[in-house]
Amino acid sequence: MSTSGPQVVVLGAGAAGLTAAQRLSDAHRVVVVDKGRGVGGRMATRRIGDATFDHGAQFITTHSGEFAHEVQEWCREGVAQPWYRGRVGPGGVEGTDGHVRYRGSVSMNAVAKHLALGLDVRRATRVVGIVADGARWQVHCEHGDVLDAEALVVTAPVPQALELLAAGPTELTSADDAALRAIAYDPCLAVMVPMGEPSGLPDPGAIAPQRGPIDWIADNRAKGISAGHGITIHADAAFSTAHWDAPDARVVDVLLRSVGELIGAAPVPAGEVSVQRWRYARPSAPHPDPCLVASGLPPLVFAGDAFGEAKVEGAVRSGAAAAIAVRDLLADR
Repeated sequence: MSTSGPQVVVLGAGAAGLTAAQRLSDAHRVVVVDKGRGVGGRMATRRIGDATFDHGAQFITTHSGEFAHEVQEWCREGVAQPWYRGRVGPGGVEGTDGHVRYRGSVSMNAVAKHLALGLDVRRATRVVGIVADGARWQVHCEHGDVLDAEALVVTAPVPQALELLAAGPTELTSADDAALRAIAYDPCLAVMVPMGEPSGLPDPGAIAPQRGPIDWIADNRAKGISAGHGITIHADAAFSTAHWDAPDARVVDVLLRSVGELIGAAPVPAGEVSVQRWRYARPSAPHPDPCLVASGLPPLVFAGDAFGEAKVEGAVRSGAAAAIAVRDLLADR
């Protein structure tokens, strides 16, 4: 079946895609497409029993005035709130003179749901190819639907974006192709451990070891998002790369023993332990600009946390930059 109508299609319902869509929706018909069952990308939250886990992005920081203003708006609306100030080390907060770390008041995913309000988001929709058709785009979805667009914003991880272009097939200029292929990511194995008792992590309920295999541990109840006890463990890039294909049981065993070495006693799970594999967790070689406008094609803009700055702020600012670029491209037409 073929459908037509949206002027702009945004691929990816993470912070960058949702921001771009919101900034464009006042003047354009916008459809956001994401293969996931929910919105948010790595602003992800999961429940196991009575425990709630932020298992992707853990907090939000602000380094620019514009984004700081936006986060303050989220706080006024009850979407976000301060968690702690400063940096966390192996023993908890090491100093309170740094940036405030904000968390979602309910969860990190609830922040993404706030960004999605009012948008036409097609969830659980897998795109299999994007094709330039004259001066427009056709976005081919898994079950035969085709979305027609005058402009396309792609915020999926760059390797996935390149696969979609190749499946079209759609060719980039050699310069754009080289710029995108220079972007690289580190993976992250995230482990969610429900517990029957407090974790014993120091205030604010998080530590950041200075050696592997663990990069981060957070107590979700101490953080203020979970009724039940449970910790989120993020493995570092080296361990995640080496154990990417290892059985879940092996990953869990090694990381729980490592937590025990850090805090004096290994956590005792009180339910199902879940492992999430984030293949494109952190940009290790980002693009220097907040977005990339493709040359020689109908309006096509690449954005995401691998463009400009990383983390939630970088994704939001990249999405905002992509929206400006799309407006300019469509105005020129």
